Parts: sequence; structure tokens; C-alpha cells
Amino acid sequence: MKQQLENLKNEFIENITTIDSPEALENLEKNFLGKKGKLNDILKGIKDLSNDDKKIIWPEANKLKMFISEEVTNKKIAIQEAKYAKLEEDEKIDVTAEYPSNNKGHKHPISITSNLLEEIFISLGFRIEDGPQVEDETHNFDKLNIPDNHPARDVWDTFWVSDDINKNKEAGKKNLLRTHTSPVQIRTMLKWELPIKIIVPGRVFRYEQEDARHTCNFYQLEWLVVWKGVTFGDLKWTLDTAMKKLLWDSTEVRFRPSIFPFTEPSAEIDISCQLCKWSGKVKWENCKMCSATGWVELLWAWMVHPKVLKDAWVDPEEYSGFAFGMWIDRIAAQRFWVSSSRMFYQSKLKLNEQF
Repeated sequence: MKQQLENLKNEFIENITTIDSPEALENLEKNFLGKKGKLNDILKGIKDLSNDDKKIIWPEANKLKMFISEEVTNKKIAIQEAKYAKLEEDEKIDVTAEYPSNNKGHKHPISITSNLLEEIFISLGFRIEDGPQVEDETHNFDKLNIPDNHPARDVWDTFWVSDDINKNKEAGKKNLLRTHTSPVQIRTMLKWELPIKIIVPGRVFRYEQEDARHTCNFYQLEWLVVWKGVTFGDLKWTLDTAMKKLLWDSTEVRFRPSIFPFTEPSAEIDISCQLCKWSGKVKWENCKMCSATGWVELLWAWMVHPKVLKDAWVDPEEYSGFAFGMWIDRIAAQRFWVSSSRMFYQSKLKLNEQF
């Protein structure tokens, strides 16, 4: 019987070398190890053996069974690997090859404007920073000198994450969709060594009544400079230079005093309406962007409040900073003479295909 087992092993080795499909392998396994397989046929005669012979044959039979099982498993893996190798060879493509296309698409007007702004400020020595769109109230409000009772935290201004998530969180750790990109300024001051000279482009969210100038989600770009001796004059020069490069040299800039809790002093900044200029009138009566005033509120600017610097571990006695921000959507509308910034989010291909 031992010789029979040896012959069966040799027969199995000879057969498995010709197998090249999962179906044939399954049939081979059944033929040798199934209930009616060849190994069981041999073992039916073990009852006629002496006890001493049984002690020799049983271990040999188990070794053969394990050998066949292992070889079947290995063959199964080899067949699968060969299948994928052939598939890879048959379907391989040259990803570097050029493929002619009549319609290659194009960038969205907001992307074009954002990229242009980044190029302008990089040329002025700024570095680009980014941050999370889902913020905590510490970075979005507290460290910007916006306390818990400030109206900016009202549900009508802010998209808070669901109560199921926030209800068990401590004050300062509750999450919201960021209402501005200013939290990145805080994160940068806490992370980087001075001096700081950054821009922060990104998407923000506010519960807004939508009109030609407002949407509930939009794109901002803020920039921050922190160093010794920084003044409001530096702010005005940087802003004027950027606006002239972004729009046209004839663009007029107007500063209006304003109050923001994380600034001192601060201003809102208007530019002469480019849509009115395009129409040939100073105050075009049909212009919804400026409401026929000839001016569009496009930016806001400020000197960084000493408390904000102190909360970010910057000594306000030694350092000062300025920052300003803008609505990228409104700038895109001014640059491309689009009458409403809402149009950028309405998937109007007739509009987008012009750029």
C-alpha cells in the first residue's frame, strides 16, 4: 500500500503540471481527494492491514493528503497571477502617449482668478497656506477675539455641525463650517516662526440671503503679514499694488472705516465698478453688482488686534501685523464683467465656456 501511495503522488505531480484553469484544477482535486477520489480508494484496504502496518500507512496517507492540498492551493494562486499578468499585458496603455481631443475643457473662472491672485502675491514674496473647511470654534471665533456672545456666532450667520456631534463637546471644541479663512492665520501664527507673510485662499460658508453679491458658500482669499514695524501704510501700498495688477491701472480704491472684533484699526474697501466702466457709464442704472453706486465692496483690511497676536503667542509690544481679505467670486465677476457672482455656481456652460 505504501507503494500505491507513492505511485499516486507521482501521478498527481504529473497531472497538475498540465493544469491551466481553475475548473480543471477543481476537477483534479476532486479526482484525488474527493469522497470517491483515488486516495480514498486506496485507503479502503487499510482495514485489512495489521496494526503495525496501519501505524506506517496512516501518517504516509496524511502526508500525501497535505501535499496534494498545498500543491492545489499554490497552483490556484499561480493560475490567478498568470491571469492578471496576461490581462495587464493585453490591456496595458502608454499613459505618456498623446491623445487628440477636440474638447480639452478649461478652468472655471473662479479657479482662473484664484490662480492669478496666487501668482501676484507669490511675486510679492507671499507663501500660500491652507486649512480645514470644518473648523472648531476656538480657531474660528475665540482666538480671533470673537467671544461666545458675539452676533457672528448666531445660527443665522453660521453653519454648525449637527447637534448629535456637538452636544457632547466642550465649549471651544464644537465644530462648524468655517465662516472665513482667518482661522488659518491663527494656525500659522501658532505654527511658524516670524516673520509671517502668507496668503490663504479657500472656500467658506455662511447662512446668507443670496443676491448678486452674496451666496451661502463662496471663496475668500486673505493675507497676513506679521513683523516688526508693520504699518497701515504698508497695507495700503500692498493692496493698491495687487489691485492694479489684478484688474487695471485705472481701478480706483476707496477705504471706509469699519469695525471688526479682531482688528484695530480696520476698513472696508471698495473699488470702482468695472461693470459700470464696461457699460460706458460711471453709475450704470442697471448694474446689480454695485446697485448703481459706481462702487463695489470687494475687500476688507485691518491691523491685527494686539489680543489676537497675544493669543497666538506673538508679543504685540514688539511685533505688529496687517491683514486683508477679498471675495474671489466678486473679483472674478469684476474681472470678467459678470453681472452676478451666483452665475458661477449655476453650471451655466454658456458662461463658463467663454473663459
